[in-house]
Amino acid sequence: MYPSSSRILRSLIHKTSYIRMSSSSTSSKFCLPQRLQGSAESVWNEYITLAMKYQPLNLGQGFPDFHAPENVTKALARVAQSENPLLQQYTRGFGHMRLVKALSTLYSKLVGREIDPVSEVLVTSGAYEALYASILGHVDEGDEVIIIEPFFDCYEPMVKMAGGIPKFIPLKPKDTGSAPVTSNDWILDDKEFEGLFNSKTKMIIVNSPHNPVGKVFTQAELERIAELCKKWNVLCISDEVYEWLVYDNKKHIRICTLPGMWDRTITIGSA
Repeated sequence: MYPSSSRILRSLIHKTSYIRMSSSSTSSKFCLPQRLQGSAESVWNEYITLAMKYQPLNLGQGFPDFHAPENVTKALARVAQSENPLLQQYTRGFGHMRLVKALSTLYSKLVGREIDPVSEVLVTSGAYEALYASILGHVDEGDEVIIIEPFFDCYEPMVKMAGGIPKFIPLKPKDTGSAPVTSNDWILDDKEFEGLFNSKTKMIIVNSPHNPVGKVFTQAELERIAELCKKWNVLCISDEVYEWLVYDNKKHIRICTLPGMWDRTITIGSA
């Protein structure tokens, strides 16, 4: 689950809608813009209300039941208690240099190439902001964005906020006979998938490891996505916030490492 920036935005939208309905004298001024018409309230707002009422075991949100590492909490405490006022000021807008250098060192090893910490690493307030900035910064009015279903709930409204047109394709479980269906048995119909790409396609959002199915896209599946991205000159947003949660001897493959994909991929990670 991502940090709450988008949910805050939707809360404000919901309140604005309430003002519009409750005050007829201002309705023409404060009605929701056309691009937001029909936006539903976040499913998490609905869930939290029900969770508070019925107290179920929460398997739907990323709420770990363990503490942060002690060395991290102690370091934060030292900074918070420091008498140096410079530690409480604005930092570099693209990310503190020590942090972006550390990320550069880590991911350079993972992708097999040198990453420039200044020009190729950006730190945001959670993956929500990274997604929204990437979509808003690249999608123009009328651009089509391919979204694989099921998807995390922010993808669709973010695309619409940018004036884009979401184009959906579902993951479907393949026939496994009498064997149980696993997360990796959910696949894309290749003909249907290829048919979504055209001259209006600006972007595809790929989420692997996948939320909520848990699917880890295979090398062959990612190569097919890359093939169509290159054919139609499409940007790939690779949402990899669950890159560290891969089990059963599966391997997380970063689509940016495939031939021809480095310059057309924005990779988004999180804690």
